[in-house]
Formats: sequence, structure tokens, C-alpha cells
Amino acid sequence: MPALSLETPPQEERFASLDPLGFGGRIGRLRFLVWSTVLTLVCIVTALLLALAVKVSPTFGITCGATLIIAYAFISLRICAQRLHDLNWSAWMLLLYLIPMANLMLSLVMLLMPGTSSPNKYGAPPPPNSQSVTVSAWIVIFFISLGLCVMIALFALGLMATLIDAVTSNTL
Repeated sequence: MPALSLETPPQEERFASLDPLGFGGRIGRLRFLVWSTVLTLVCIVTALLLALAVKVSPTFGITCGATLIIAYAFISLRICAQRLHDLNWSAWMLLLYLIPMANLMLSLVMLLMPGTSSPNKYGAPPPPNSQSVTVSAWIVIFFISLGLCVMIALFALGLMATLIDAVTSNTL
């Protein structure tokens, strides 16, 4: 029987493989953000094409639109379930999406809270993010931040224009 040595390096940590078609497994925050964004962009482009299809054939466009909505909901639920599994929470927490304000809080928790770094009851930790996932996530974060800044600026300029109009017309 071989003797155990304390000087041998620990075994490499095992990671779970990604399961893109099932509800099992875990995904991290950045992968969740990127996958959700890509899914939403694909659905937006497809919805625009379906809007054109409705002009040609309403029955075909509506049928394809209903199929798109079902597919989007299924894939979104799958991605969210895997993210909740990374937090060591049950996918039943997705029922909170049916409650106003709770859905916003759940979305923020899934985006901001780190997952468990060790294996949990839903499996081994997700694999480390690839460079493409990291770069894509930072691009998404940049555009979200830019959009928020533009909205704040437009809101501020809109209020400023109203204030200037009120002062110049003496109707404060």
C-alpha cells in the first residue's frame, strides 16, 4: 500500500461540463449574463423578421411567433435554473418571477451574488469562464452602463429644458 505524502500536490479540482439542453448543472454569473443577452438579441432579430412575416402571411407569422415565445421561455427558464443551482438554490425559486418586485430582486441576486465555489447538491462547480465569455460580459456591462448614463442624461436634459422654459416664461 503506497504511503500518503503531504508534499504531493492536491488533485486538480473537477469541474462539471456545461449542459446546454438540460435543467441540470450550474453556470456562473458572467456566463449567465452573456447567454441571456445573446438569447435576447437573437429573439429580437427573429421577432423583427416575424413582424415582416405577419405582413405576408398572418397565420404563418403568428404561428412562428408563438413558437418563438415558447422557445424563448423554455431556454430562459433553463438558464435561470442553472444559475440558481450555482447559488445552491432550487429552480422552484423561479416562481418568484410571477410576483412583482420579487422578480426584480431575484434577477439582481442572480446577477450579483457569487455561486458556491465548491460542489453543492446540484453538482460540481461550473468550468472557468473562457476569454470570450469574459470579454463578451464586459462588453455587455459597458453597453448597459452606457445606456443608463444616456437615460440619466436625457432625463436631466429634459428636466433642465422644462425648467429653462418655465423661468423664461415666468411660470414657475
